[in-house]
Amino acid sequence: MNAKPTYPTLEVETDPFSHAPQRTLSETVRPLADAYDELIGDRSRTTWRWFDTVEPEFRLSCVDDGYGQRVRDAKVLATMFITVIDDVAERHGDRTTLEELLLVPFDSRPADPTRKGVDGTYVRFQQELWDALLACYAASPRADEFADLFRFDVRQALQSVDYSALLAQYPGLAGERELRTYDVYNMMLFPFADIDLANGLAFEPRELSTVRTVVTHGQRMARIGNWIATWERELAEGDYSSGVVIRALDSGVVSHEELRAIRAEPTDATVDPVVGRIRDSGIEAEFVDQWCREYEAATDYCDEVDSLDVGTYLEGFEPIFRSQLARRPSA
Repeated sequence: MNAKPTYPTLEVETDPFSHAPQRTLSETVRPLADAYDELIGDRSRTTWRWFDTVEPEFRLSCVDDGYGQRVRDAKVLATMFITVIDDVAERHGDRTTLEELLLVPFDSRPADPTRKGVDGTYVRFQQELWDALLACYAASPRADEFADLFRFDVRQALQSVDYSALLAQYPGLAGERELRTYDVYNMMLFPFADIDLANGLAFEPRELSTVRTVVTHGQRMARIGNWIATWERELAEGDYSSGVVIRALDSGVVSHEELRAIRAEPTDATVDPVVGRIRDSGIEAEFVDQWCREYEAATDYCDEVDSLDVGTYLEGFEPIFRSQLARRPSA
């Protein structure tokens, strides 16, 4: 049976999670969140608490009930992991530190926190965070079965951050085709799915390709919501890697010269005219329509997977999208 959502519009005013009970981070996550606050502090703890609250919405239904907390903890740690590296790349523009952070999960060359020009605090924290994430994942009953896939998908997520950093280095690189190819992996939906599968005893491996096709649509939906929710804040920080801004560039709503001026000096004088034109352009509404098309395409697979409920998985994206829309600055 296909999921039939009441599709959101830009006029969403209420965050469906605004009255959700405030959760306390688990004993597994809290020490890393404390260390983050002390050493990094780029984001408030509400970031992790929000994700901790919404995680069950897009959890694959094959996860055994007894493993729910482990799944939640692993995904919160994974979210923190990608957020740290994303902020180093986009908020701080620290290419040297980024190069070391990209190495943390892999053995080709250990990340070096003492390398000249590297912010060792970030690298050491990320190493500790990755070890905690890996330990949480490794405790899953099917961890070995999906370990190579998990590392592959983490690598794609890191590549997406690297691509975003390259946009700042090469402004002429910005284009929606490559953004759709690389940037969507930043949402971590594939590593999240791997964590679910590693904790889903009933999942049938023969259905893996179909499930990953569904996750592909979910990842695009999540990224669209993130683009709409964050593009104004990011632009004010000099970051124009959002799909909303790139489409505005591709369609002539804004120019390369204007974006370069924002990158050089993000002030009200450089940012506000661009924000106003993008708001008036209808581009955000185009992305809402695209979200709906992704949802509808994914529902075609509802009857092709037996070992988990595709419809329930997709339904979870709708309240999250409403939450993202409600948190827009102009909402």
